[in-house]
Amino acid sequence: MATRMSGFAVRLTLAPAVVLLLGWMLAPLAMTHCLSFRKFIPRICDLGWIGFDNYARFAMSGSFWPSAYAIILASIVALLPLHIVAENLDA
Repeated sequence: MATRMSGFAVRLTLAPAVVLLLGWMLAPLAMTHCLSFRKFIPRICDLGWIGFDNYARFAMSGSFWPSAYAIILASIVALLPLHIVAENLDA
C-alpha cells in the first residue's frame, strides 16, 4: 500500500516537469514543421504557402543525394562494428 501511494506521489511530483519538457520540445518542432511548408525569408518575413516545393527543391539539389549516401555509409561503418562488439559482450 505504501509503495503504491509513494509511486503515485512521485508521478504527481514529476508531472509538471514532464509537461513543461514536452512543451519545450514540441512547440519548436511544430513551428519548424509549419515553416517548412511556407516560403520564408527572415528579413522579408512570410511570403505565403508553397507546400512541398521546399522538399522537392531540397531533394533535387546536387548535394543532397551524395550527402545522404555519405551519412548512410558512415553510419554503417561506425555502427555495425559497435553492434557486433556489443552482441559479443553479452555472451
